[in-house]
Amino acid sequence: MRTPFVLAALAALAFPAAVQAQAQDRVINVAPGDPQMSAAIARAKSGLPVFFGHVATPGPGETSFLVKFDVIPESGVEFVWAEIIAHRGGQTVARLVNEPADKRFKFGQQVTLNDDQVIDWSYRHAGVTVGSHTTRVLLSRMPEAEAAPIRKYLGW
Repeated sequence: MRTPFVLAALAALAFPAAVQAQAQDRVINVAPGDPQMSAAIARAKSGLPVFFGHVATPGPGETSFLVKFDVIPESGVEFVWAEIIAHRGGQTVARLVNEPADKRFKFGQQVTLNDDQVIDWSYRHAGVTVGSHTTRVLLSRMPEAEAAPIRKYLGW
Protein backbone atom coordinates (compact mmCIF):
# COMPACT_ATOMS: atom_id res chain seq x y z
CA MET A 1 0.00 0.00 0.00
CA ARG A 2 1.21 3.49 -0.80
CA THR A 3 0.41 6.79 0.90
CA PRO A 4 -0.93 9.63 -1.28
CA PHE A 5 0.73 13.02 -0.79
CA VAL A 6 -0.68 16.11 -2.46
CA LEU A 7 2.25 17.97 -3.93
CA ALA A 8 1.26 21.59 -3.44
CA ALA A 9 -1.47 23.82 -2.14
CA LEU A 10 -1.68 25.76 -5.34
CA ALA A 11 -4.85 27.65 -4.55
CA ALA A 12 -3.37 29.15 -1.39
CA LEU A 13 0.00 29.85 -2.95
CA ALA A 14 -1.51 31.48 -6.05
CA PHE A 15 0.81 29.73 -8.49
CA PRO A 16 1.05 31.27 -11.93
CA ALA A 17 -1.20 29.57 -14.49
CA ALA A 18 1.71 27.79 -16.21
CA VAL A 19 2.78 26.15 -12.94
CA GLN A 20 -0.82 25.33 -11.96
CA ALA A 21 -1.28 23.44 -15.21
CA GLN A 22 1.62 21.15 -14.29
CA ALA A 23 0.99 20.59 -10.59
CA GLN A 24 -2.64 21.29 -9.71
CA ASP A 25 -3.34 19.02 -6.76
CA ARG A 26 -0.72 16.60 -8.11
CA VAL A 27 -0.85 13.40 -6.04
CA ILE A 28 2.31 11.34 -5.61
CA ASN A 29 2.13 8.01 -3.82
CA VAL A 30 4.86 7.15 -1.32
CA ALA A 31 5.48 3.81 0.35
CA PRO A 32 4.75 3.73 4.10
CA GLY A 33 7.95 4.15 6.09
CA ASP A 34 9.80 5.73 3.15
CA PRO A 35 13.06 6.91 4.78
CA GLN A 36 13.29 10.27 2.97
CA MET A 37 9.65 11.11 3.66
CA SER A 38 9.93 9.97 7.28
CA ALA A 39 12.98 12.23 7.74
CA ALA A 40 11.15 15.17 6.12
CA ILE A 41 8.16 14.69 8.44
CA ALA A 42 10.47 14.48 11.47
CA ARG A 43 12.19 17.76 10.44
CA ALA A 44 8.82 19.44 9.95
CA LYS A 45 7.46 18.24 13.30
CA SER A 46 10.57 19.41 15.14
CA GLY A 47 10.10 22.88 13.61
CA LEU A 48 6.44 23.26 14.56
CA PRO A 49 7.02 25.46 17.65
CA VAL A 50 9.02 27.98 15.60
CA PHE A 51 6.48 27.80 12.74
CA PHE A 52 3.56 28.50 15.07
CA GLY A 53 5.56 31.44 16.44
CA HIS A 54 5.59 32.89 12.92
CA VAL A 55 1.85 32.20 12.63
CA ALA A 56 1.20 34.11 15.87
CA THR A 57 3.45 37.02 14.94
CA PRO A 58 4.27 37.08 11.23
CA GLY A 59 7.44 38.86 10.28
CA PRO A 60 7.63 41.36 7.43
CA GLY A 61 6.79 39.65 4.13
CA GLU A 62 5.48 36.44 5.75
CA THR A 63 2.18 35.13 4.30
CA SER A 64 0.31 31.97 3.28
CA PHE A 65 0.67 29.87 6.45
CA LEU A 66 -0.22 26.26 5.67
CA VAL A 67 -0.22 22.90 7.44
CA LYS A 68 -0.30 19.41 5.95
CA PHE A 69 -2.17 16.62 7.74
CA ASP A 70 -4.00 13.35 7.18
CA VAL A 71 -7.60 14.28 6.38
CA ILE A 72 -8.80 10.68 7.02
CA PRO A 73 -6.72 9.34 9.94
CA GLU A 74 -9.44 6.88 11.00
CA SER A 75 -9.23 4.86 7.76
CA GLY A 76 -6.45 5.03 5.25
CA VAL A 77 -4.21 8.00 4.61
CA GLU A 78 -4.64 11.15 2.52
CA PHE A 79 -2.33 14.04 3.27
CA VAL A 80 -3.62 17.47 2.24
CA TRP A 81 -2.74 21.11 2.80
CA ALA A 82 -4.87 23.62 4.71
CA GLU A 83 -4.46 27.37 5.18
CA ILE A 84 -4.39 28.45 8.81
CA ILE A 85 -7.28 30.60 9.97
CA ALA A 86 -6.38 30.49 13.68
CA HIS A 87 -4.04 28.63 16.02
CA ARG A 88 -4.45 28.50 19.77
CA GLY A 89 -3.80 26.07 22.59
CA GLY A 90 -2.41 23.25 20.46
CA GLN A 91 -5.22 23.38 17.91
CA THR A 92 -5.42 24.81 14.42
CA VAL A 93 -8.51 25.93 12.58
CA ALA A 94 -7.76 25.84 8.86
CA ARG A 95 -9.36 25.82 5.42
CA LEU A 96 -8.61 23.00 2.96
CA VAL A 97 -6.70 24.25 -0.07
CA ASN A 98 -6.74 20.91 -1.89
CA GLU A 99 -9.71 18.93 -3.15
CA PRO A 100 -9.39 15.68 -1.16
CA ALA A 101 -10.12 12.39 -2.91
CA ASP A 102 -12.27 11.47 0.11
CA LYS A 103 -15.62 12.98 -0.90
CA ARG A 104 -16.61 13.72 2.71
CA PHE A 105 -14.32 16.76 2.38
CA LYS A 106 -14.32 19.68 -0.03
CA PHE A 107 -11.93 22.38 -1.14
CA GLY A 108 -12.41 25.38 1.17
CA GLN A 109 -13.94 23.33 3.99
CA GLN A 110 -12.99 24.45 7.49
CA VAL A 111 -11.31 21.82 9.67
CA THR A 112 -9.94 21.73 13.21
CA LEU A 113 -6.88 19.65 14.00
CA ASN A 114 -4.48 19.13 16.87
CA ASP A 115 -0.82 20.07 16.53
CA ASP A 116 0.20 16.40 16.73
CA GLN A 117 -1.72 15.74 13.48
CA VAL A 118 0.46 18.16 11.49
CA ILE A 119 3.13 16.41 9.39
CA ASP A 120 4.41 19.48 7.53
CA TRP A 121 4.07 23.25 7.37
CA SER A 122 4.84 26.03 4.95
CA TYR A 123 4.75 29.78 4.58
CA ARG A 124 6.00 32.40 2.17
CA HIS A 125 8.70 34.87 3.16
CA ALA A 126 9.50 37.59 0.66
CA GLY A 127 8.45 35.35 -2.23
CA VAL A 128 10.29 32.21 -1.05
CA THR A 129 8.56 29.18 0.44
CA VAL A 130 9.87 28.22 3.87
CA GLY A 131 9.35 24.70 5.24
CA SER A 132 7.34 22.41 2.97
CA HIS A 133 9.72 19.56 3.78
CA THR A 134 7.56 16.84 2.22
CA THR A 135 7.18 18.86 -0.98
CA ARG A 136 10.97 18.96 -1.33
CA VAL A 137 11.06 15.16 -1.24
CA LEU A 138 8.22 14.86 -3.74
CA LEU A 139 9.82 17.33 -6.15
CA SER A 140 13.05 15.32 -6.07
CA ARG A 141 11.08 12.35 -7.42
CA MET A 142 9.39 14.15 -10.30
CA PRO A 143 10.75 14.56 -13.82
CA GLU A 144 12.92 17.68 -13.85
CA ALA A 145 10.86 19.30 -16.61
CA GLU A 146 7.80 19.05 -14.37
CA ALA A 147 9.53 19.99 -11.10
CA ALA A 148 11.60 22.95 -12.37
CA PRO A 149 8.78 25.51 -12.77
CA ILE A 150 7.39 24.55 -9.37
CA ARG A 151 10.81 24.93 -7.72
CA LYS A 152 11.28 28.26 -9.47
CA TYR A 153 7.99 29.58 -8.14
CA LEU A 154 8.74 28.28 -4.64
CA GLY A 155 12.05 30.16 -4.73
CA TRP A 156 14.18 27.03 -4.50
